[in-house]
Amino acid sequence: YGDHRDLHLSLRRQRQMCIRDRLIPRRISRVIFFLSFQSLTEVKELTILHTNDLHAHLFPRIAPWISESRKIGGFANLATLVKQEKQSNPSTILIDAGDYFSGPYISTLTEGEAVIKSMNYLGIDAACIGNHEFDHGWDNMLEQIKAAEFPILNGNIFYEGTDELVWDNPYIILEREGLKIGIIGLHGKFAFYDTTNSKMTEGIEARDEEKYLRQYIEELEPITDLIILSVHQGMPARQSTIGLTDVERNLYKDILLAQNVPGVDVIVTGHAHQGTDKALVSNGTIIVSTNATSTELGKLQIQYDTDRKRIVSHSNQLITIYDDEVEDDTDMLREITYWQQEVDKIASVPIASLTKKLVRAYGKESSMGNLFTDAIAAFDERIDIAVMNSGGLRQDIDAGLISKGDLISAFPFPNTIVMTKLKGSQVKLIFDHAAGMTNGVLQVSKNAKYSFSPRNKVLDIWIKGELINDDQDYWVAAPDIVARGGDGYLEFLNSIEYIDSGVLIIDEVENFLKERKSYEPKHEGRIQVIE
Repeated sequence: YGDHRDLHLSLRRQRQMCIRDRLIPRRISRVIFFLSFQSLTEVKELTILHTNDLHAHLFPRIAPWISESRKIGGFANLATLVKQEKQSNPSTILIDAGDYFSGPYISTLTEGEAVIKSMNYLGIDAACIGNHEFDHGWDNMLEQIKAAEFPILNGNIFYEGTDELVWDNPYIILEREGLKIGIIGLHGKFAFYDTTNSKMTEGIEARDEEKYLRQYIEELEPITDLIILSVHQGMPARQSTIGLTDVERNLYKDILLAQNVPGVDVIVTGHAHQGTDKALVSNGTIIVSTNATSTELGKLQIQYDTDRKRIVSHSNQLITIYDDEVEDDTDMLREITYWQQEVDKIASVPIASLTKKLVRAYGKESSMGNLFTDAIAAFDERIDIAVMNSGGLRQDIDAGLISKGDLISAFPFPNTIVMTKLKGSQVKLIFDHAAGMTNGVLQVSKNAKYSFSPRNKVLDIWIKGELINDDQDYWVAAPDIVARGGDGYLEFLNSIEYIDSGVLIIDEVENFLKERKSYEPKHEGRIQVIE
């Protein structure tokens, strides 16, 4: 019929002639005209599968917040589900929103290589870069993602002081069922500086995501039907297994981004580990995310009106991946099994035994936090207090024999022990930030304790049995990411003295456990939450 607008005019003229010649009543002609033109409008359906924050969870495991008895997740199961969806519906794409590195030890021991090469079997159509891709340095990230056989996108991380993108691939255009789909990849500037170890990102910088999003929308709008943003931004996820006072996770930054920058049809977001059973809608933009760590596959279905050039309806669901319900994808299973066998040569080395399960928490004292801070405090006799950011502890460890791999999975970062000399007044400022719960509480060593209200500031701090003195100097030991101002602990940057030992925290914890052979996890009232 040619152009729809010409046909629209032709139908309108025919309707007017029919009314003039009294062939049909005016009311009936309206119905005929409406139905005739509506039949020309084509509504196409697109399925957007989505994942985020996979964090190297290549194998199924027990996730107690989902099931105490049934294993969840894993790449072999995820690959099967994606293949099934794509085979049943060719208008299906899979988008990932970053943070595929750092989780179980298989990622740390291969510096991400095992993860990228396994992701090649997932059927990903586009993925953005997350903050944990930088955990072993930006140069390592570049080396690893070169092996990706799927598009990895980022359009706002630059070499410092230049206009050269670190990974020069800001967006791609895909076509499905005649629809041209622009997919942009960005990293939130706040998330980049808040949770990335500055030592690993020296020489590069993240720039305002809103500015670059506007730029890429302007470039894509004339040549695409839909624009999707894959972005890693907002507040970090809680990492705790227990605790009623855990910081609430939300997608507020994504809601604001959609309000401030119109033109994006769908945002697939990561970093908050916040699932959207029902998709959020902000300023006409649909926002989706999963609860992360390969436990779920998101499935967003949209209906796109080709005449009105917009999404007219949508539905979203989060498919929990139960291991006993899904057949393993054989190609993926072969790949991840190979990597598991490679790293087990190191990871299976026994260290000590635990009398109880080691558990982490984000909003209160944890037995795992106590172990790590005590090990750090034992590193140097000058240390008055050792602290650990709760978000750095990533996985519980079951009772019984503990291996090197268990430790690395619990703390998968190459962070070193840093000793800082601070005034008591400065220490209070650091704990005030912890009390605000924006990044979780600080775990503390056995020679210290503190009390706080999540709605206020820290109340009291005791070090070596005495209340802290504002004017006294204290040696405070912390992971280098924290001592460099990460997780919002900026007061460390004003320390009187700063000594980076170069000693890996994970090695010190391993030595601490080896000396004891058997360790009893416990809670000792080091952190008191006053409601």
